[in-house]
Amino acid sequence: MIRKSLAIAGAVAIGMAAGFTPAAAQENANELTEERFVGTFDEVNPKLGAPPVGMVSIRRKGDQLEFNLRGTGFDRKMHLVHIHGFAEADPREAVCPTMEADTNEDGFVDLIETRPIAGVTMVPFTDDPASLKIQADTYPKPNEDGKATYHQSVDLKTLESAMEETFGTSPALGRRVVFIHGVPEGTQLPDTVGSLEGVPAEVTIPVACAEL
Repeated sequence: MIRKSLAIAGAVAIGMAAGFTPAAAQENANELTEERFVGTFDEVNPKLGAPPVGMVSIRRKGDQLEFNLRGTGFDRKMHLVHIHGFAEADPREAVCPTMEADTNEDGFVDLIETRPIAGVTMVPFTDDPASLKIQADTYPKPNEDGKATYHQSVDLKTLESAMEETFGTSPALGRRVVFIHGVPEGTQLPDTVGSLEGVPAEVTIPVACAEL
């Protein structure tokens, strides 16, 4: 955070020296702090059939983050979508799993099996990502054609505080992955497919993953 503060202060000073008003100089500084993290969704579990395809992006502009997701090929149900990563002060880079992550060799990579390489569930794609509340009914819902879109603006400082308090880490978006979870109700999965306590595996099993 010190480096970011110095960068903004320096940009404001340079802007004012160049003849900008303080407001214009601050706007120029925000432009200099713009970043964009983009990922393409790839299949996680081939046995589940064709996965949703699409892209996810998180754009930082000043003190705001813009979360965007566009995809097609969704079955007609709400899908859990989360940022996953490692809860470490200097987090390792999370990666999307291959079938090598299927450690119990049941033919499926479940949520629990993703943790060694992708970390834990962190940020939900809901109407309030910075709350870090996983239980919600505002995740992306596809239309009749199986297309889903999602857009949400998030205050960066609020998310940073929540991540630090909950996980002891920063957003570190370039080291995270995004999972799309869930298969149609009634999909037959082996009892060996792991999930969170009290949550059916058909809700949490990852179907697609993107590296930011």
